[in-house]
Order: sequence, then structure tokens, then C-alpha cells
Amino acid sequence: MPPKWGARTASGVTARDLALRMYERRLPIGLGALAVVSAALGWWGYHSWRTSQEEAAQVLMTKALTGLEASLKGTEGGKASEASSGRLEEAQTILLQIRKEYSSSKAAEQALLQLGNIFYQKADHEKALQAYQEHLEQYPGGSWVILAGVGKGYTLEAQGRYEDAAAIFRTLGERYKDSSLSIEALLGLARSLGHLERRPEAVELYRRIADDYAGTSWGRRAEELMGAVER
Repeated sequence: MPPKWGARTASGVTARDLALRMYERRLPIGLGALAVVSAALGWWGYHSWRTSQEEAAQVLMTKALTGLEASLKGTEGGKASEASSGRLEEAQTILLQIRKEYSSSKAAEQALLQLGNIFYQKADHEKALQAYQEHLEQYPGGSWVILAGVGKGYTLEAQGRYEDAAAIFRTLGERYKDSSLSIEALLGLARSLGHLERRPEAVELYRRIADDYAGTSWGRRAEELMGAVER
């Protein structure tokens, strides 16, 4: 229940005193209220702008991914057609646009990963490695970090840097052992060990994969690779 007009509160200030003080300070109070309203409108405007930025970036991302899918379908016998190469270049341009114009969007994270994949597909391993490494540094807790790590491992492997590739694959396999993608890292590690002539370790790892994933395509692949190493 509010205090009576002349009754004093515990602080010794009556309701009338408070009303008079508020009247005397009507200008700063009004400005304060205006500042609160302005801040609320500013937040709403910023939120609306961020939403529109995300939506625009996602539209471009969808277009880029559609082009990438069409490019992959157009690849026959490991050789890309002219149309397929054109779609790949177009997708790359769109992804670079996302990185430049919508750098703070969620789509920018995926765009960097896809750029790494495109460079890897084009055998431009230095640019692929740069993109994957940049992704790992910029988005260490992101949704695509394990894929960026696997991509980096594949690129190092393609460059013949098997020691570095094995180190990456081993770290990924241990750090993301609960992820369904950890099998990619384990297979990469086993391949790298095989290239390094560390065949007993490679065979042991392939055998473990074959046992843990028996009856799956992963298990069958591990058995095939294990047989190749043992020969």
C-alpha cells in the first residue's frame, strides 16, 4: 500500500516530497525515459537488421550449395565437365561474397568450410589448407569444426605430409570420439600410418574399426584397407 500524501517513509521522505522532487527533475527524468525508449528502439532496429542480414546470407548459401551439388553430379569418371566447372566457380564466387558482405552471419562460418572443400576439389591444396586453418582458428567451438579438421587432415595427406596428417587425425579421433564423424578421422589416421610404413599400427587400427563397425560400410572399408596394408 503506498504511503499517504503527508506520511513519511522510513527514509524520511513523504510522497509529496517525492512528487515535488520529480517535478523539479522532470527534464532529466524525461530525457532518461527518452533514452530508455531510444535504446529499446535501437535494439529492435539492430535485431531486425541482423535478421535481414542472416536471411540474405542464407539465401546466397542455398544458391552456392545448390551449385556445388550440381557440380558434383556433373562430374563423371573423376573429370569435371565444362558446365560442372562453371558451377563450381560460381559457387566459389558466392561463398566469397558471403564472407565479405556478411562476415558476422552464421552462414559465413559454413562458407569458409565450403571454400576449403572447393579448393581441395580443385587440388589447390595451399588455399584449401589456409581456409581450413582459418576456420579452425575463427570458429573453434563452431558447428563445423570437426569437418574443418578432417578437411585439413585430408589436405595434408594429399600433400604427402603424413606425419602432420596423422597428428591432426589422431587429435580429432580422441577429441570427438563421441561424434559419428570420428570414424573419418580414425580411417585418416590409419591411412597416414600406412604411408609412414608404420604398418603394425595401421593394421591394428583398421582391425579395431572393422570390429567396432562390423556390418557397416565403414567396417567393410577398413577391412579392404587392412588387406591392402598387409599385402
